[in-house]
Amino acid sequence: MRRLAIGFIPLTDAAVLIAAAERGFAMAEGIEIDLHKEVSWANIRDKVNIGLLDGAHMLGPLAIASSLGLGHVRVPLVVPFALNLNGSAITIDKHVYAAMGEVGEDLSTAPGAALALGKVVRQRKAEGRDPLVFAAVYSFSTHTYLIRHFLKAGGVDPDRDVRLVVVPPPFMAESLRGGLIHGFSVGSPWNSVAVDADVGRIAVLGAELFGWVPEKVLGVHARFANAEPEVLHRLVRALYAAARWCEDPTNHEDLAKLLGEPRHLNLPADILRRTLDGRLHTAPGGALRVHPDYLILNRDGANRPSQDHALWMYAQIVAAGQGEFAADAAREAMGVYRPDIFDAAVGPVPVKHPEPDCVGTQFGEIFDQAAFLKG
Repeated sequence: MRRLAIGFIPLTDAAVLIAAAERGFAMAEGIEIDLHKEVSWANIRDKVNIGLLDGAHMLGPLAIASSLGLGHVRVPLVVPFALNLNGSAITIDKHVYAAMGEVGEDLSTAPGAALALGKVVRQRKAEGRDPLVFAAVYSFSTHTYLIRHFLKAGGVDPDRDVRLVVVPPPFMAESLRGGLIHGFSVGSPWNSVAVDADVGRIAVLGAELFGWVPEKVLGVHARFANAEPEVLHRLVRALYAAARWCEDPTNHEDLAKLLGEPRHLNLPADILRRTLDGRLHTAPGGALRVHPDYLILNRDGANRPSQDHALWMYAQIVAAGQGEFAADAAREAMGVYRPDIFDAAVGPVPVKHPEPDCVGTQFGEIFDQAAFLKG
């Protein structure tokens, strides 16, 4: 029995890893997973980098940034499995959201909410007030890129008109309650936690901005992937079986209870069940916002790591000013995602989901993928 130390952050999209460890899928492949709950993505990065963890629940852009040496030391990581697509939202302080409701925009749509926030930001600036502060979970994350595009859609310069900071996911709701931030971009269930605590309002879902967004992955050090390919194949198979189980709605009640346990997310099962089902309250006791693609754990080939997704994330890194474009770096970013490992472990899986729907929309500039490939 091969024992593996796998890290995770308490988020709903850690479901596949937790289910693999706790519902027998890893054991069926001759693997014992020791789950390590971490508080921040920097902890995850550092512990995988130095070998304290064999692998981890990881942000896709983090794996790419680490492999390119952006924002930290250069450590080659490998992504053989995608844990989910979508699952994020942007939540706004309830007082700021109330002000957004007074400027004449339709807050039920993503463009309307973005325009309303832009008007509030400009009003505050005209009144000489301090800029609003928005948090994302990590600098290199889809959450950072979601909030940047949302702000730009409202005519807000994310680098000049507001402050962007990093807050670990479990601290988001309390940071909002304490007045340290005015909004945040994070994965579930922390948006719903802020709503249920009556400190925030969900303004927009990630799926409403970008369609199908690449999110968390299994990230492992390239050293482990090269030294123990057969073990990695077994781990990928275990995760794929767990993902199929997690996607099945008939298992969501059991999964929500499992995730809610103190050693995992330590939250009420009903909040987690809503996020698994894509049924979110935008305000306490308010109408449900239902989105069938809010969180995708397996269907339509979501678990196969897409090199197009890696390229899309590299485009976001460049667009955010976190690195200069280089054709070699673009190709290296694509190489972090390893569909060949997934295919060798699982076999052919039909991929039906579209790529992130950003090009040509009002949500900011996106680099044309073909241009990257041509260098």
